[in-house]
Amino acid sequence: MSPLVIPIITLLLPIVIVPTVLGIRYARAERELEHAERMRAMELGLTHPRDEAWWTPARICVMIGAGVPVAVSFCTWMASAAVGYHKDMWVMSGMVGISAVICGTTLASKHFTHRARLESRAARGFDAKPMMVDDDAYDVVSSRG
Repeated sequence: MSPLVIPIITLLLPIVIVPTVLGIRYARAERELEHAERMRAMELGLTHPRDEAWWTPARICVMIGAGVPVAVSFCTWMASAAVGYHKDMWVMSGMVGISAVICGTTLASKHFTHRARLESRAARGFDAKPMMVDDDAYDVVSSRG
């Protein structure tokens, strides 16, 4: 064993340990901040952005309106490369693509109209919380004696 091994290991040890400890401390602080943010959101009755599902109605509409025509065109292109060009395949691919764009647009417009209606109702106060009522105000049984 070389006499330089011990000093090299002695120098490498802090180079490995210090970033590891700092990374662990940073991750802990980040978890604590996220927990505090999540608890505050729960107190206010909101959802945390990371708790929402990825498949929102708006993304589903985009996938129908854009993803279906792209997938159908790709499948038709692969089929056309395998069996040769047939006009009927491309006509049907175009029809499916256009109908998917129309359906995706219709779904998106209904979703955004519905969401705007709910937001306007909430802004006018229709969905406000009911006022707090004392529990003893409606305690009829104990008031009879």
